[in-house]
Amino acid sequence: MPSENAEQTTPAHEPAPQRSLRIGVDVGGTFTDLVAFDGSSLHVVKIPSTPPDFHLAVIEAVRQVSAHGRAADIVHGSTVATNALLQRAGEPVAFVTTEGFRDMLLIGRQNRPDLYALRITRPAPLTPEENWFTIGERIDARGNVVEPLEEAEVDRLIAQIQSRGLRHVAVCLLFSFINPAHERLIARKCVSAGLSVSLSCEVLPEFREYERASTTVINAALRPTVREYLSALASGMGEGRGDGEGDCKLQSSNCNPSSLRIIHSSGGTLSVPEAIRSAARLVLSGPAGGVLGAAFVAQQAGFSDVITYDMGGTSTDVATILGGRPQWTTSMTVDGLPIGLPMFDIHTVGAGGGSMAYLDPGGALRVGPRSAGAMPGPACYGRGGIEPTATDANLVLGRILPDRFLGGAMRVDLELARRAIAKLADAMGKDVNATALGIVKVAEANMERAIRSVTSRRGHDPRNFTLVSFGGAGGLHACALADALEIPRVLIPPYSGVLSALGMVVAPPVADASRTVIHLGEDLDDSRLPAEFGSISGETIDLIPHEQTAALEAWADVRFRGQSHEIKIRVERPSRQHIEDRFVESYRTLYGQAPEGRAVEIVTLRVRRIGRSPELRLPELHTESMVGPDAATDLTASEGTIRASVLSRADMVRVARPGPLLLVDTEATTYVPPGWQAKGNADGTVVLTRTNGIH
Repeated sequence: MPSENAEQTTPAHEPAPQRSLRIGVDVGGTFTDLVAFDGSSLHVVKIPSTPPDFHLAVIEAVRQVSAHGRAADIVHGSTVATNALLQRAGEPVAFVTTEGFRDMLLIGRQNRPDLYALRITRPAPLTPEENWFTIGERIDARGNVVEPLEEAEVDRLIAQIQSRGLRHVAVCLLFSFINPAHERLIARKCVSAGLSVSLSCEVLPEFREYERASTTVINAALRPTVREYLSALASGMGEGRGDGEGDCKLQSSNCNPSSLRIIHSSGGTLSVPEAIRSAARLVLSGPAGGVLGAAFVAQQAGFSDVITYDMGGTSTDVATILGGRPQWTTSMTVDGLPIGLPMFDIHTVGAGGGSMAYLDPGGALRVGPRSAGAMPGPACYGRGGIEPTATDANLVLGRILPDRFLGGAMRVDLELARRAIAKLADAMGKDVNATALGIVKVAEANMERAIRSVTSRRGHDPRNFTLVSFGGAGGLHACALADALEIPRVLIPPYSGVLSALGMVVAPPVADASRTVIHLGEDLDDSRLPAEFGSISGETIDLIPHEQTAALEAWADVRFRGQSHEIKIRVERPSRQHIEDRFVESYRTLYGQAPEGRAVEIVTLRVRRIGRSPELRLPELHTESMVGPDAATDLTASEGTIRASVLSRADMVRVARPGPLLLVDTEATTYVPPGWQAKGNADGTVVLTRTNGIH
């Protein structure tokens, strides 16, 4: 067990004292969102992003809220690592492995993504075959050196790498997670030769050589892009190199030197040097902020089991929070490439406001994953888009008010939307309104499947959850999804259009460490388990000191002997019997029953150290109504034309309003259909509940 008793630590959400301005900044393809907390109130900035120099919008947003002479703690999330991975951008990487395993990245696991497909196109490895190198050495499964690594061999390897003009190296040798000596020798030689190097024994010290190799290559490939971006951001905001050589302290023209931290995929924060060294941990940086924001507003509203539903312009991200804790995984695949690092268990589908509608070769209506993006965007934006999208459909149905889009900051064109959908309607033999309804229903079916993938397919009943809806387009479909899944209530939080940035404001530091122990077998008994957990815990305490620790969690990956996949379970007591009992319980929850008489294997031990998050409570709503008295509009629904009230959050404080209605915010619009009602809290949170049961 970790050296501190995890059962006696304070909860992960326990606040830390507020000492300075706390800023969260989330960069998207279209907008850069900022939320700042000054100890008593929240300030929101939403400005256009500045591609390809996205850091410029971050600097400008921070400048707008920075008070002269006041220090600021800045937490930043970005899609820079995600986009670099998806686009295969950045400099090429040399991949080094044990002789005889050169094709590891190509062979993979031989899993079939589609069992019955006759032709399967697998994603290409991140680095091409000509950049794969092997070296003569061998360590066995117990960590014993079978074939020593000669320094002359390492010198020959480095010469080969340099002859190809490569500057970045990913090293994954067999069983280096047990004995890393050979990898560290290669690293010392590479650094002396001026090469940057990522070692699998540091990036992912766990068994399964393919996943370890893939994660290490991803880390090496993303480091140059992440370094360039964070260095430019650090330089633009003031002092600090952000080059991984030391702490990065920033200052702007309006504030004292401030600390910049980067949110990573499992919701914690890293210093700039740590983020550069562990670039692969930033792949879900932006979406992780949304999960944290949803967990925070749900806790404030009194809900502990929630489904997070973030619908943006291109995609929809869904995740689950159980007992107030976001669920995380170590088995994530991004664009076909496995990443074995801890990440929030976020499922993404290509269904967003910009998702384009079309007919497939069989004549069936499809929506997404193709997207109109920010440019040209949906047809109604008037930027040259001609394909019908989900946003165009919602505008035609009356769920988006042309003069209230983004609080009136941007006007959308109804006629352009109708014109785009009319072409599809002609091909389908339907009118424009019926086609728009079809587009919405198909998009909602895609999102419904995504929610099922993180709930019922994982043994969780959606009827026991609250749906937390956010993102620019989420509120338009939230009630329909809740109806389809029999979810009893929907939470529409304040700041729903900038919730990811709010999540970054409340994000605590998180340090993860792991160790594969399957090779210990029966030697991993009740006397050794506490020592192993304590040793792993020691790897995290340098990042988060004991006095700044809010919670210390112990986990184990466990399986029945002979199985090839594990279940991750929480460990409260460092005993084999406790771990086996928890594993069998989890196995039955997932699969209905557990096999009898099968030996249980403990594969990997994990420790997660969670720091203290800043003290923050949502302030009371002081906004006047954005709409006039008795405002209403006509909507098109399945049952025909209906009249809906148009309200703002200020109209709903402690008053239940029946649907149909539109809740209009400066960042988003929420559609409350007939059979639902909306009631607001003093802090602006709106809870939607059914008035007539499931329909």
